[in-house]
Amino acid sequence: MLRTQIKIHCTLCFIAFLMASCNNSELKVSSDKNENTEKLQQNLPSISMDNPESYELALKTDSLNTDIRLKLAAIYYTNKNFDKAIYHYLIINGIDKDNMATLLNLGNLYYDTQRNEEAIKYYERYLKLDKNNSNVRCDLATCYMNLKNTDKAISLLRENIKINFNHPQSHYNLSVILKQTGKTAEAEEELKIYNSMSHGQANK
Repeated sequence: MLRTQIKIHCTLCFIAFLMASCNNSELKVSSDKNENTEKLQQNLPSISMDNPESYELALKTDSLNTDIRLKLAAIYYTNKNFDKAIYHYLIINGIDKDNMATLLNLGNLYYDTQRNEEAIKYYERYLKLDKNNSNVRCDLATCYMNLKNTDKAISLLRENIKINFNHPQSHYNLSVILKQTGKTAEAEEELKIYNSMSHGQANK
């Protein structure tokens, strides 16, 4: 899924077709790529398009049941009812402030709805628990870019590349930002690295 970027409104619209989300806006509720979150979610029922009414009813008698609420939030997220998904994730976050799936999904939901400051808050909390998650740091950089904090975005992407050089999207997003800030030679180098990685994956 493509994302917004830099400078004035016209440039923002143009860059939206260049920067891509590292998480690809897929549902990260019980099937996050990160191993820690996967372990957290193993005991939850599989996500489906079930009618949420039964889960809402169950919560009336057991409002602190985070498993049920995670399932319900996942259904709302899948159905693109973002406000209700956020509502339930925030309740879970109040019960369990270090629930990694909740922190990740709140970050993603706010990212998807372009509420960058809120997304940053939850992504940064998530990264305190999982410092090596390249996808989250990559999207965190995009949030800072959307808020025109170019230096912070570049710093996060360089950190990502240092931790995990083989993260293609970080190279690509960094190339976009560097190009827009006039650092053409560095931008081209990052784009070459990205193209090399993409070509290698295509040939597998």
